[in-house]
Amino acid sequence: DQPGYPTLAQLLEQMSAIEGIERLRFLTSHPNWMNDELLEAVATLPKVMPHIEIPNQAGDDTVLENMKRGYTADQYRKLVHKIRTRIPGVSIATDTIVGFPGETEEQFQHSYDLLAELKLDVAHLARYSPRVGTVSERTLPDDVPDAEKWRRFRVLEKQQENIIREIHAGYMGSIQPILFEEKVKSRWKGRTPTNKLVFVETDENLLGKVRDVRITWTGPWTM
Repeated sequence: DQPGYPTLAQLLEQMSAIEGIERLRFLTSHPNWMNDELLEAVATLPKVMPHIEIPNQAGDDTVLENMKRGYTADQYRKLVHKIRTRIPGVSIATDTIVGFPGETEEQFQHSYDLLAELKLDVAHLARYSPRVGTVSERTLPDDVPDAEKWRRFRVLEKQQENIIREIHAGYMGSIQPILFEEKVKSRWKGRTPTNKLVFVETDENLLGKVRDVRITWTGPWTM
């Protein structure tokens, strides 16, 4: 926060008052920035969609410390619980890196276990690669073999596919308000308030419209 500038929560409130804006979303927030004011804005402003992105990056405290993330795995776990309590039905996305310098098999397992426990809606997965100018690039050897990074990546990817498949199955038969964004071949693509992709076959022009849609099929990536 800077003097004279609105907080993100205040900005969302100001934008909510603009005529013609149907839905508001904001992207990645550091877990330490996810304060009560921002959660209250998401919970109470009808135009702000119930979707939160908070990267955990790893589920092991030593790796998190080496990343200089400024929180522990348990603090992240408690934040997810707090968000779900304040915003029932919220979807939560995370970012996770595998193969950070020095990451052992046991430390990777901690990341696997945390994602298995929390069952988040989206996990953006990445294999570590040195970024020029960062502390890790200057001070930590890139010592996890590329083949092992790929193995860990695939393990998390498979786990997350199963988690999402289970979450999406819970939408089966429900009616969701979908905001349609574009036509892809013969189908219209839109999103639920929780940022799930939904495809609908119809001859109607749905661009920019919100329609109630009954979910009749679910998969791990779309409905």
